[in-house]
Amino acid sequence: MLNRPLKPMLLHPLQPNEIKKNWKSSLKWDGFRTLIHYDNGKVRAFTRHGTEITSRFPELMNIKLPVKTAILDGECIAFDLTQPKDQPPKLWWDDAMTRFNTKQESSVKQIAKTLKAHFPLWDVLYLDGKPLLHKSFMERREALLSIVQPSEVLSITPLYDDGQQLFLKAKELSLEGICQYNPAAPIHLDTRSKNMIKVKAYQYITCQITSVRLKGGFGWGLTANGMYVGMIEFPPSNEFIRAFNQISKQLVRSEYKGWRYLEPVISCKIKFQCFTKDGKLRSPKFEEFCTPIFM
Repeated sequence: MLNRPLKPMLLHPLQPNEIKKNWKSSLKWDGFRTLIHYDNGKVRAFTRHGTEITSRFPELMNIKLPVKTAILDGECIAFDLTQPKDQPPKLWWDDAMTRFNTKQESSVKQIAKTLKAHFPLWDVLYLDGKPLLHKSFMERREALLSIVQPSEVLSITPLYDDGQQLFLKAKELSLEGICQYNPAAPIHLDTRSKNMIKVKAYQYITCQITSVRLKGGFGWGLTANGMYVGMIEFPPSNEFIRAFNQISKQLVRSEYKGWRYLEPVISCKIKFQCFTKDGKLRSPKFEEFCTPIFM
């Protein structure tokens, strides 16, 4: 297992009304899954898809553990050090992706000065030459707590007993959602298991459809309060598309470079994960029309 890409156990998605009682819960971090391999002081890191990212994160070179070998399971997030000091730090998915996509050594050194990578952990899969996959989640958790001291690079994701209350708090703070763990369950690599679940705290907004992509696949451009906030790329059902096409023909303002621009008359309810750093909607999906459209 050590120093080889692993496909970890993935989280099974559930709805808020399916939150488990008597399971352990944590906040869901808005970054990307990272597996950290520790081998006698040397560190390598891989994504869940097997991409090695060690050279992109010099912060990892500072890790020291009181064991010979370990594989730590967690997330990579990023803190923007240029944010005002009098404000609480805000985590952006965009920042984690910027760190992930920065690969050249000189660029990595530069960006690490302003976007600091951090790795919150929730599990340990391998310890001192032995896989821990057959152990229960809580047994693995005890092992993790015994070897990782919180630092600027690593931390251990706190666990909570009341998943419903934690989800409501995540929603209130516009966080991504929660994860839940079956405390008695082992771990199975390369699966999506119902022993580890995620419940996303989706947000909703009313937008106007102000443009239509004419070539290169489906696309409806969205505005909110007169500002462009992103594009729907996952088409709704055909009946919604037919109704929209029939009405939108009367609203055309212009066409330019493969796009048709419309009067901002048709409103719709949009579900999305969060706002990006530049004010766009992350993964927007159509829910329903707010403007009456005859179908």
